[in-house]
Amino acid sequence: MEPITVLSDGSRGIDYDNMIELLNEWITDEQRESVVKKEKHTESKEEAEWGKAHCCIVDYQDAAQAVSAANAIRAFMPQIPLLVITDFQSLIRKRHLQLITGTGLIKMILWQEEEPERLIMEIQRWLHSFAYRTKTAQPSTQSIRR
Repeated sequence: MEPITVLSDGSRGIDYDNMIELLNEWITDEQRESVVKKEKHTESKEEAEWGKAHCCIVDYQDAAQAVSAANAIRAFMPQIPLLVITDFQSLIRKRHLQLITGTGLIKMILWQEEEPERLIMEIQRWLHSFAYRTKTAQPSTQSIRR
């Protein structure tokens, strides 16, 4: 699986090809910095997890389709972090996120057509935040599963 996967109906017209290319370059730069830190023996355990980070962007105008797509990928990868794109016309709300199965992180981001670069910055910020939480963010139900 690629570092970032997109499931979309294409209705918002977001240029994911270009966006993913930029994000992959950013991820590669972050990994390169991590290697340099490793060589200097300053890398923490959380930073080592960056190279394993994968996420899925879910972008459907219809809430039922978004939940269905998210649950489909979570059926195979229950811990994959999901980024759900919404806008003011979309009916996707936080209550829909509660219908998504799995144990991975979920974040909803508001798409604003007039500010496409803002979406890239939000995704970068989100990727950076969960990359360092991966090691410590274990689901609370894990201790119950014994």
